[in-house]
Amino acid sequence: MIPKTLIAGVSAICIAYIFAVWNSDSDEFLNDIERSVIEAWEKQIKEPIRKFERVAVGINSNVDLIIPGVPLLRNLGVAPGNAVNHQVLTSISDLQETFAFFFRKGSAAERTFTVPEPFLKVIEEAERFQMKELYIGGNGALMAAKASMLFPDVAIQFVGPVGPILQQMMPTSLSIPESSLISKDEFHLIMEYKVGEVWGEHSAPVANRFISSCDFSNSRLTMLDTFFNSLETFTPDLILLSGLHLLDGQDSEFFSKTLTRLSSKLQQIPSSVPIHLEFASMATQSYVKDILENVLKHVDSLGLNEQELVFSSRAGGGPHSKDTDHQLAQPEVHKISDILLWFLHTYGLSEHNPSSRLTRIHFHSLTYHISATVGGRWHNIVASVAAGTRIAGIQACNVSYLSADILDIKIPLRYKLFSGDIDRDFNPARPVVSFSREGVNFVFSPVLVCKHPLKTVGLGDAISTTGLMYSQFVPS
Repeated sequence: MIPKTLIAGVSAICIAYIFAVWNSDSDEFLNDIERSVIEAWEKQIKEPIRKFERVAVGINSNVDLIIPGVPLLRNLGVAPGNAVNHQVLTSISDLQETFAFFFRKGSAAERTFTVPEPFLKVIEEAERFQMKELYIGGNGALMAAKASMLFPDVAIQFVGPVGPILQQMMPTSLSIPESSLISKDEFHLIMEYKVGEVWGEHSAPVANRFISSCDFSNSRLTMLDTFFNSLETFTPDLILLSGLHLLDGQDSEFFSKTLTRLSSKLQQIPSSVPIHLEFASMATQSYVKDILENVLKHVDSLGLNEQELVFSSRAGGGPHSKDTDHQLAQPEVHKISDILLWFLHTYGLSEHNPSSRLTRIHFHSLTYHISATVGGRWHNIVASVAAGTRIAGIQACNVSYLSADILDIKIPLRYKLFSGDIDRDFNPARPVVSFSREGVNFVFSPVLVCKHPLKTVGLGDAISTTGLMYSQFVPS
């Protein structure tokens, strides 16, 4: 007679084996969607027939000091408190409250200190961290560095305030004029947090970061004239601009005068050279409205995320402008496409706005991207959106190529592409979807979200740069 203990032991082994096989099959099943998306992207990503060869990038740059945000606040002796969205920061208390506001939403944001003393105290504490990291900072510098790394055959010139530390960090393949160099680096503080991390009563729904700064060069766009003067000798066929958000801490008179100078200089760029403007987080609604009304008509392309898009809609009186005030998840696809449609109808090239140059918007969020174009000037859009979504996972996971087991699809598997649309089933074999509405052409693609992201800073800049370099522009 077989002992009961032996039977029990064999049974346990069999059950464990069956569970292991089932669990393995389950993992394979769960990875099928991600694997199909990756394979579809590879088929759809094709280089444009006519590539950009000379790219001028400016005008904000700094050294990013990257540290974990919650431990930094604890080391500063700051206790969790109210979650308040301050437009500018004047104290460490303001920093805590604004950090908490965006931490609970999992939204990227950026704010400036209007007084240096509290910021210097925070930087001093941050520099004591063993986990700190110095990195290229500023949208302009990040776009230039990413373009130089991904597209080594392209001639790239960067103009921005470049101090000694940043100069050593920038790729040697970049051209940086002597007129860009400054004696002391500007630092920005990047407070990163992980998904599920806890600060007081709040838990971060996704991994993201909060940025603060208090610098002179970028907040006053001191390299504005230097950048446009450099174009005369460099003769680019594509211009990438960023840094307007750093004017947020300036008074209204300075802001208006700077925007007037910028608009005047943009109008001197021939229409054959496309200009891309990269947005970043701002808090002053009147300033955003000023940019919408007086700058956008002089640029051809715009890159921005959900926080910047919704805030722009609010500033300009557009649709769904309050829908994400208390929303913790990513915005619904149909609401974003509604705003993009309004955006191009209001500020883009159209019958009632024939002098506008704006014909392209690349919206990027954690879980999906949408490109919207008008006027037939932008081509290879499917490939550019697929390339932009692919680079998001590559950079976040810090890998050379994507693998299904390190990524998750996060969009709903049933969704509407626009208001009034039918519910659609997501097809992983055809993840990039094109559709048109009222003269605007849209291309949608999900992002495969990195399960364990290593770096959240600079994702938007990498996305926008990659999307542009895979696009083809045909002047009117």
